[in-house]
Amino acid sequence: MTTEQEQQQAEMKCIEDGTVLEPSKTSGEPSMRCPVCSGAWLTDEALHAVEDKSFDPELVKGQLRFGEHPTEHDCPHCGDKMTRFRYRGHGLEIEACPNDVGYWLDHGEDRHIKDALKDRVRGLNRRDGAQRDWQMTKHGGSRSIIDRVKGLFGR
Repeated sequence: MTTEQEQQQAEMKCIEDGTVLEPSKTSGEPSMRCPVCSGAWLTDEALHAVEDKSFDPELVKGQLRFGEHPTEHDCPHCGDKMTRFRYRGHGLEIEACPNDVGYWLDHGEDRHIKDALKDRVRGLNRRDGAQRDWQMTKHGGSRSIIDRVKGLFGR
């Protein structure tokens, strides 16, 4: 990390209470955390790394931001007004730097992000299973009960 980056991080302040943020880890990823409210600033890369802990990085996660609107909080990175959005269409709302540099997570929201992605994986698995079942039925994969019993005995 360069001296300029270190200086910028040392000056980052909590969007809730103005406390100077301290280097930390959020779900194992580098972050800057408020020692008072436990809110955390994560870079774009760190947020995606947190997501990848609960979601296969080879799969498409879908749209990140829904219903984006401005907030009154100043971004700890650039000082511009942050935006708030529904995370990947779930009920969870998080705030983002208007310049797409990072995200502010209130205490515990990293767990909500991982839970939301686990729900998405379960939904994708249900969908894939339903598609397989439909394909079996559609293409004559449905066998009679007698054929299934014979299959159990290797005939």
